[in-house]
Amino acid sequence: MYLSIIILIYSIFVLFFFNDVIIFGNTFASGDSFNPYAIHHILDQIRLASSEWPQWQPWIFSGMPTLEAFTYVNLLYLPSYFLDLLGVSDLNIQFIHLVFSAVSMFYLVQKLIQNNKIAFISGLLWMLNPFLITMIVYGHGSQMMTAAFFPITLLLLLRLKDEQSIFNMLLFALFLGLQLQRAHVQIAYYSCMLLGSFFIYSFYQNRNKKYAALFFSGIIIALLIASHIYLPSLDYREMSIRSSNMGSFAYATNWSMHPKELLTYLMPNFFGFGGSTYTGFMPFTDFPNYVGLPVLLFAFLSLRKLNSLRLFFWTVLVISILLSFGKYFEIFYQFFYNYLPFFSSFRVPSMILIVSNFCMYILCAYGLKDTLEIIRNKFPQIQTQTIFYIFLLISLIDIYRVDSRIINPRQDSGQQNQITTIENFESVFNEDETIIFLKENLGLNRIYPAGSLFTDPKFKYHGIESVGGYHPAKFGHYSELLKNTNNLLSIPVLQFLNVKYFISPIEISHPKLILEKESIFQSVNGRKKVYIYNLDQSNPRAWFVKDVIKEDQNLYNYLNASAFDPSKTAIVDKLDDSRYKIGKILNIDWDVEKIIIDYKANEKGLLVLSEIYYPVRWKAYIDASEVEVFRANSVLRAVEVKAGTNKIIFEYDNGLFKILHTVSNLIMLFMCFYLFKPKVMVLLKNFR
Repeated sequence: MYLSIIILIYSIFVLFFFNDVIIFGNTFASGDSFNPYAIHHILDQIRLASSEWPQWQPWIFSGMPTLEAFTYVNLLYLPSYFLDLLGVSDLNIQFIHLVFSAVSMFYLVQKLIQNNKIAFISGLLWMLNPFLITMIVYGHGSQMMTAAFFPITLLLLLRLKDEQSIFNMLLFALFLGLQLQRAHVQIAYYSCMLLGSFFIYSFYQNRNKKYAALFFSGIIIALLIASHIYLPSLDYREMSIRSSNMGSFAYATNWSMHPKELLTYLMPNFFGFGGSTYTGFMPFTDFPNYVGLPVLLFAFLSLRKLNSLRLFFWTVLVISILLSFGKYFEIFYQFFYNYLPFFSSFRVPSMILIVSNFCMYILCAYGLKDTLEIIRNKFPQIQTQTIFYIFLLISLIDIYRVDSRIINPRQDSGQQNQITTIENFESVFNEDETIIFLKENLGLNRIYPAGSLFTDPKFKYHGIESVGGYHPAKFGHYSELLKNTNNLLSIPVLQFLNVKYFISPIEISHPKLILEKESIFQSVNGRKKVYIYNLDQSNPRAWFVKDVIKEDQNLYNYLNASAFDPSKTAIVDKLDDSRYKIGKILNIDWDVEKIIIDYKANEKGLLVLSEIYYPVRWKAYIDASEVEVFRANSVLRAVEVKAGTNKIIFEYDNGLFKILHTVSNLIMLFMCFYLFKPKVMVLLKNFR
């Protein structure tokens, strides 16, 4: 009953803060909301039609993985999967996680300080933390839902420390596994850093080997629960821009928080606020780092009775703030960047401030408890309950003034309001003149959307293959191609990428671009006129080449040269300069994850396929035998074929994912049976 009341109160606050969305049936329409909505729409269709998890998305950057690039992983997270089956919307799933996190924080603080009232307000203020609120408003629900597990995983680790048992270990593993399944990798990584730090701290105190064994067992089980998401992604990571071989320290620390921006913890408007008003040192941000002045004050008051546990939270808080400085405290950040596994894959150092904020609310609870005890002992005539309610009221007013500017900013604030009706949101993706034309005429070809259209998600929503798009972890070789060809603005590059239509918001004059249609396009950025050009002599999806040039340091000079003819010549990474006979493509049977090409070759030939090179997963077979796939023209696939009439099959190998997915589900079934069997047996006994 007590739990039900707490959940109800927290839910009422969520309803109050997000009333424009929950009560009036609106939604948030940030740029990062449109992208997942579009890709989920098209991938949902494939999953429901095939009963398989889609592994490849050919509609952006000429093709890239889905799950391995952490796209379309939301339904691999079991709570979302079952809530989705019940018809709960994505936004409401996020609100449920917000309340869940508040309740978890309540129980964590209650265990730490044994005070229900302070625990209640700690859960409430944590739930209303501007970081979590912003993630919902600006389409980063995976960040919020992953961070929502901070309190419960730490609470269960505390419980495991105090009482070592298989039951407590499995419970810890279950919730950590679910946090990993929600798959915002960077937030999950920071959570593991927090839990690992707490284990080291707590094990150093008691040196309990059973505790250590159960902790590591729980970690292993949690990793197995999410193994189908993470293990396959390691192969993709090595070829993506997140690889330490392809990324750079400058790229990884682009969103470093300057030490001066700590002032936003005192004055949230000091560097503007967010959006166009922001005047700080990061490229941009949507919100100030703020937890509330009362929270900050009472967190510092926790230093009065410093013990080992408080010192732990203060240490984590300080280290996380120092890490958030990134390039502004390079010597410190470099240590973690160079020596912590996978740490170099992350690009937003300031994101770790969610850990410092989490510690701040816990330390605030300690400080508030100490202050109330001092007042009770030294000033018995003062009602401590009054002090508590004053703190609650001031904190809520303080945090509301910040959260309201994030959720529903005033028109004169300089910030863009993200709230729109569901009808308006969905109308952006309605078929328009441009989409209808492309569906009728594009065939097995791609488009090049120029300018602001390059990242527009509407094309992928309708299953239109593009050489553009947006993804924070695209292929490294494709990123290099973009960088070295002025964002693919090279005619030979467009030709070998199978671009048929060049779509531009402005008129273009070029002998290879023939105007085919002027059209209207309803983009996420508004309704605009576009010009659709037909690219002359574009390559088909597959062809034979006559000449091969071995790839060297002059690769991009070749690809950018106007004299380079990709229909006759290919730059190949593992083949020496050579000449082949031209064969003939008889038929292409194309599907998202399987491509069958019938061909005829009088002599040995080299077939080039305008699909992205990813040999770890995309395999090629001739006569049921696997053949080597070479990299051609920086990003494409090429295969040597023997003389004769035959077929070559390119197929995406998702075997590893299927095995690990089965293992994960079996572990979850066993754990649920073990954990809930006693309660189920009691219920059945009472029912009888």
